[in-house]
Amino acid sequence: MRLGLRPGGRRVLVAVAVAAVGWACGPPASTPTAPSNLLLITLDTLRADHVGCYGYQRPTTPAIDRFAATATRFEDVTCSMPTTLPSHWTIFTGLPPALHGVTRNGQVPESYPPSIFELLGRAGARTAAIVSAGVVDARYVQGLGFSEVIFDRSGAKVFQVSGQVVTDNALAWLQRHRDERFALWLHYYDPHEPYEPPGEMAARFTAGYRGDLPQALSTDWLVGLNDPAAEAALSAEDRQHVVDLYDAEVAFLDDRLGRVLAAVSELGLEGSTLVVIVADHGQAHGERSFWGHGERLLEPVIKVPLLVHLPGQREGRVVAAAVETLDLMPSLLEWFALEPIGGLPGRSLAGAVRGEAIAPAERRLVARRSFPEEPERAGLVIHRVSDKGTFYREPDGETFHIGHADGEGGLDGEDFFVAGDVGSAWLPSEVEHYLAAERAAAAGTSPEDLEMLRALGYVR
Repeated sequence: MRLGLRPGGRRVLVAVAVAAVGWACGPPASTPTAPSNLLLITLDTLRADHVGCYGYQRPTTPAIDRFAATATRFEDVTCSMPTTLPSHWTIFTGLPPALHGVTRNGQVPESYPPSIFELLGRAGARTAAIVSAGVVDARYVQGLGFSEVIFDRSGAKVFQVSGQVVTDNALAWLQRHRDERFALWLHYYDPHEPYEPPGEMAARFTAGYRGDLPQALSTDWLVGLNDPAAEAALSAEDRQHVVDLYDAEVAFLDDRLGRVLAAVSELGLEGSTLVVIVADHGQAHGERSFWGHGERLLEPVIKVPLLVHLPGQREGRVVAAAVETLDLMPSLLEWFALEPIGGLPGRSLAGAVRGEAIAPAERRLVARRSFPEEPERAGLVIHRVSDKGTFYREPDGETFHIGHADGEGGLDGEDFFVAGDVGSAWLPSEVEHYLAAERAAAAGTSPEDLEMLRALGYVR
């Protein structure tokens, strides 16, 4: 199959979600088998280093950790863009934002490249998505192959729903379609701003806090921490309280997800279903004085968890090689024995899941993030083995930064870039090459879309 764009037909879509298998009813067979179904779970704004199986010491993700015990966990995963809509498009199509053309939230696509859901639908699977935020509702994912898109909100001005709503819809959908072949996407938004975990969960993670901050933090307040004066007003205890509330949101998400994982096993689907759990991007909590995601391409923002479980897989495996979320599409094509798509820049991870070594990529790119009203701003990361090059273009100029893994402060710390130095010349050269090939963002964002983006914290 050759890669090509096609016009997006207007269809009624319903967002359906995918859950991971909890194996609550006993261990699966010892030998992995070819999958019939796909369950793809995306966890919005989940940084890898706040997940238990990635080394986090707090009990944020017991359900995900149980899943990881018999799955393949990829240790070093970089997202394509720390922005929800473009990142999801990359996961579904295997193309970076510069090639699939969706480079910002609120951008309504005019054409659609082939997605894994479209191809599985053509092969006879029932496709669906269950989403939890307006930034990935049917307006933005229609044409990617979903026969239904479910965004179960209570009103037109409701722009996000909790993991409880997603899980309830997922359980009902799986029960209805348990006897059919399916490809299901499940999207959880809870770790994203605002931080408003249920009271019991908040109390579990914030016990002992004696400061003045509330048990719920609004999107405007959290985004406002990027004002130096606002950040300077935080005490060390306040800063930890922000992290505590984020962890409580992650734990709530994990608890809701665990219900779906258990149901997958109880419904007898673990022997036929390939389950993927991945985050679209991470989240910064004051690292380098940055809070949130999008504008700064720091490691906590671009490093995400990725776990894959094949039907019948019984033993856990860890893959240390650096990979990208755009590697998922070629992997899924191989797992489902679909015809390869020419032109995809990623590589299949199927061999790694089988236990085969994969060669490290020479370099990996993370594309820019721009706000709708500031298209001139850009950011770019280039990873090269143990080095990380970062480029930012702002209205007041351009900056370059090279970090070494063994340098002071790690990849985001000590700056080894020297303008005009031979050892630093690779970064401006790579940036120039990349930006020359980058597609312009689609122009025009409607007032309705801007209202939604402001409510979710993407536009100030």
